[in-house]
Amino acid sequence: MATTPNILFIVMDTARAKTVYNDPEVMPNFYRIAEDGTLFTNAFSTAPWTLPSHASMFSGRYTSDHGTHAGSTSFDPDYPPLAQLLNRSGYRTAAFSSNTWVAPEFGFQRGFEHFSTWLKIVNGGVDLEAIAKEKNGLVEQGVAVGKSLFRRDAHRTILNALYAKFFKERYDSGARLKNWKIRRWLSSYGSDDRPFFIFANYLEPHLEYDPPEKFRPRFLPEHLDQSDFDGLNQNAWEYICDQVQMDNSDFELLEALYKAELNYLDYRLGNLYDYLDTSGLLEETMIVIAGDHGENIGDHGLMDHQYCLYDSLLHVPLLVRYPDKFPAGKRFDGLVEVRDLFPTLLEVADASTDDEAASSRSLQQALERGGREYVHGEYATPQPSIEALEQRVGQVPADVKEYDRSLRSVRSDEWKLIEGLDGTIELYNIDSDPSEQNDVSNDYLDTVDELSQLLRNRFSEFSDIPRESVQMNSSTKDRLEDLGYL
Repeated sequence: MATTPNILFIVMDTARAKTVYNDPEVMPNFYRIAEDGTLFTNAFSTAPWTLPSHASMFSGRYTSDHGTHAGSTSFDPDYPPLAQLLNRSGYRTAAFSSNTWVAPEFGFQRGFEHFSTWLKIVNGGVDLEAIAKEKNGLVEQGVAVGKSLFRRDAHRTILNALYAKFFKERYDSGARLKNWKIRRWLSSYGSDDRPFFIFANYLEPHLEYDPPEKFRPRFLPEHLDQSDFDGLNQNAWEYICDQVQMDNSDFELLEALYKAELNYLDYRLGNLYDYLDTSGLLEETMIVIAGDHGENIGDHGLMDHQYCLYDSLLHVPLLVRYPDKFPAGKRFDGLVEVRDLFPTLLEVADASTDDEAASSRSLQQALERGGREYVHGEYATPQPSIEALEQRVGQVPADVKEYDRSLRSVRSDEWKLIEGLDGTIELYNIDSDPSEQNDVSNDYLDTVDELSQLLRNRFSEFSDIPRESVQMNSSTKDRLEDLGYL
């Protein structure tokens, strides 16, 4: 394998370790790839949702260090992020993202020579959806559309409009198209002998769960029927706010759909893996597959991936295939963080950073010296805010209003402490209570004090974070609302 390999960094948006690791039949291709790589069974995200988690992976920093979260949504660090460092080191860089947060609008384009978002089948052209959703009259909209058709790239505008109208949500959440885009980009490589860095975010496991028809029944419990999917609530906020009642059967159905989404994504990842093999690129390419955060499917009385720092949201799948550095077929059970991917990729690319706040603990070092003693999580600002919830569903119950606080956590192999800005403390014995159901903070006060001190030592003063006014175009706002973020 080359001294500096190609790098394919895949993020399975909303993939939780609990599902991927507990049922290998859900993602057989994931495990096929893992046979030639190293599986990290105790990898943890630094945040429970997309925006701050990706910022951590791209910067090597915790949320409070990189400052990108619901209260400040722009990823605009004063230090070069991952793609920029790799590009400076001679890598050709491309990003393919299905998640609206991970886009140039929020600053994630830095260092990428090519950035493809979920909505467009080709780059360029005018965003007709944005024009259609602006609060202008029909005349103004017509003029704007007319002008777009006289641009030099009008054919791109038309092609993207046709794709958005007829194809973008008829088959999947973008995995099929993304694979095609990646293959097309690789085929244009030509005589360019630089190694490539590809980042790809796949959104299939994200609410709403709507896998292709033939995948839907694969994980349905025997006592339930496909007809039970009809009318199944997938509105997390209505459930959380007690506007919809759901029982165990409902959550079994939701988890069956969630597994089917992962299974379909796995099928597409297998397609991409086989393409790399048949095209002769596989043995020259380091492959990283990670979850950015997990998902609550009724866990802790919650849906989606907000308002908590339980392992259902922070514990994520992670594998690395790179035989030169990561032993084939190895399972590593030590604690690691997804932000450790930052120094990991820089190390194999023979690149470096002067940023002292970034993680310096690569996964290679973890294999040699052991995992972290502690991993940390942060939830800087609730998303959506309680005010946004009220606009969505009306009356918000008093117990849900208590989610209007920042959280941070510290976890070892044995203990997990969650601390709220409102003064709440939760302590769980992970050994005996891996699902974090029994708060024992009143029984182990010394452990609470010890772990609280670790949090104070690691993070700055725990204080309320004001929300900044967020400017985004209307199509982006509507897309984020559809995904449940606003």
